[in-house]
Amino acid sequence: MIPAALVSTRFWGGIATLVVPVILVLTLFPDWGLVPLDRWALTVLAVALLALGFCLRRGATEFGALAFVFITGAGAQLYMTEPLWFPTLRLRPQGLRDGIMIALMALEVAVAVVILRRTSPSALLDEAVRRFGAGRITVLLAVSFAFTVPVTFYVDRGAMGAYLAHVVVGAVLILLHMTVLLAMARVPSPVSGLHRVSPFAHAMLAVTASLALGFFAFETIPHVEDEVAYVFQARTLAGGALSVPVPPEAAQAGLDYYLLEMKNGRWFSATLPGWPAALAAAIIAGVPWLLNPLLAGFSVLMAYQITVRMAGRDEADIVAMMMAFSPWLMAAAATMMPHTLTLALTLLAWWLVLGTREATRRDGMSLLIAGLAMGWIFCTRSLDGLILGGLTGLWVLFWQAGSLRRALPYAVGCILAGSLLLVFNWHLAGSPLTLPLSAYVDRIWAPGANAFGFGPDIGPENQWGALDLWRGHSPAEAALNTINLFSSLQLEFMGWPVGSIILLIGFFLWRRGRSRFDLAMMLLLGTVILVMALYWYADIYYVGPRYWFVAVFPMFYLSARGYVAIRDRLPASGGQGGLRFEAMLWLLCAFGLLVFTPWRGVAKYHEYNGFYADIRNAAAAGTFGSDIVIFDGPGDEGAALFLNDPWLRPDQPLFLYDDGALDADALAEAFPGRKITRFTRNPAPGDPDGEE
Repeated sequence: MIPAALVSTRFWGGIATLVVPVILVLTLFPDWGLVPLDRWALTVLAVALLALGFCLRRGATEFGALAFVFITGAGAQLYMTEPLWFPTLRLRPQGLRDGIMIALMALEVAVAVVILRRTSPSALLDEAVRRFGAGRITVLLAVSFAFTVPVTFYVDRGAMGAYLAHVVVGAVLILLHMTVLLAMARVPSPVSGLHRVSPFAHAMLAVTASLALGFFAFETIPHVEDEVAYVFQARTLAGGALSVPVPPEAAQAGLDYYLLEMKNGRWFSATLPGWPAALAAAIIAGVPWLLNPLLAGFSVLMAYQITVRMAGRDEADIVAMMMAFSPWLMAAAATMMPHTLTLALTLLAWWLVLGTREATRRDGMSLLIAGLAMGWIFCTRSLDGLILGGLTGLWVLFWQAGSLRRALPYAVGCILAGSLLLVFNWHLAGSPLTLPLSAYVDRIWAPGANAFGFGPDIGPENQWGALDLWRGHSPAEAALNTINLFSSLQLEFMGWPVGSIILLIGFFLWRRGRSRFDLAMMLLLGTVILVMALYWYADIYYVGPRYWFVAVFPMFYLSARGYVAIRDRLPASGGQGGLRFEAMLWLLCAFGLLVFTPWRGVAKYHEYNGFYADIRNAAAAGTFGSDIVIFDGPGDEGAALFLNDPWLRPDQPLFLYDDGALDADALAEAFPGRKITRFTRNPAPGDPDGEE
């Protein structure tokens, strides 16, 4: 006779949970011939077992089985997805591993069908149509399907048949994952009651997750040219200057790098100063890798407070939760890019503005600080500052007890902080109205090439292939770029297998009685999409659709409003219906953070663009002392150049990239007494370089 304990779901839940650390330990052994992606796949199995074990211990066996196949099936889809410039599924399996992944997706289908057949799927479909409407459901599916893959890659190759095939396969997979969620709606939930999590817990999760991604995937070094320029500028500002003397002529060829300008005897970064000014403080403190994660945590708290005030605690809980689990926010916070600073300043300004009601002295000070924050955004990303500062100013002036008296301190703050950019421009470009960045791009490309709008001369002279389809910029290219941006948002925003924007779409389809703040967020989102369509380049290739990041809070906020709108249409939303829906949301968010984000870290972000940490690690170990280090080999030279002290002080190493133009004798004469060391970079075979 079998002991009762052996047939208990709690017993098997415990077994499933105990297997998890065993699997995680197996990923640590280097001699198994496992590539990093295989190790990631084992961690996906561990996450799936954790979910299964939790559900079994809560007596929700069917929900646990569905969660297990959902995680493993969607993880298998990611395994077969090309991760770099244009993420697309491999439609032709390549070897045994891909065969295993297809089997896991087939298992997901089988389990979902078995459970649905036991729970009257026709009745479920009839109820869904009655509660949500056949037309609106069709729109939801159509929009979700339309953005399954980026389009420009296929337009560039003239392969629209392949594009349609990928859209169809992507649609089928979305339907598969939705089917599993529908099956979950018909079985008991592992959640026994509605649970609230402190926003401080979500903020700490955001800080911890972005720190982990920054250390293990990004290795706390730059991965694009912009970041190298930002770090150089931050080091310059930390030393109390806007520019430094040009290096000796013998070293200039080895220090030449995109966005680093040598002009009129001065050496400086052409980037805007707002973000480097903040980064300079972190560099002085010795923790440049900590600033963005802290800003992400602060943003979660600010977003929660704003949403509580404007929508209620239910939506605020969802906003904080989605932000803490968002792969897009975590990736932005793990880099040395300025987007998280812009978000934090925006939310701080809005929190201050929304807390004012009358033209009192205290409210005036709050509005002044809000204006200063918006001005800082203008100094960080000028267009973002104009959009955010302008629309916020309209809110202050017209919507919330608006008056000229209330708008005045806000405007003064904007002008005070924003005028610092004019001083910066005057010092480096010779005119307060000319950005050093604009002058730099005009010089290396052509005057006006980096402007907004349409025309045959906009964009780089040399075509960038699928990254910039046609010479100039046109409405047709703007439309294709916008489709690309939506496709990237669908993937990166939350990392959900059913599409990251499903709740955002749900807001527009099912939310009724929209508030003034809802309308303001819709206006901001629409403005950003329209304005960015006028730019010739749609960057989705590093950390998602980053030019849309200025509207990331409206996306979270409207998604939370969409979640509540859908939940309120469910049967018994305060009972099992609402509990199941909340359990699904937790499952989706957990997948985004624990499965999708590590996949991005392993398959894309680690050593992306050929930014290897070998020279940084050798320098940290004291290998180079104060040598002049001439290096070559594979990878981007910015991974070493960002380490340089702008003043080239003799007690620190100087890294110079050798493309054949350096003269060792001239260097010895320019830097007398300094040892010259040659270093050939030799990263491990198979390291990704971010190229296809």
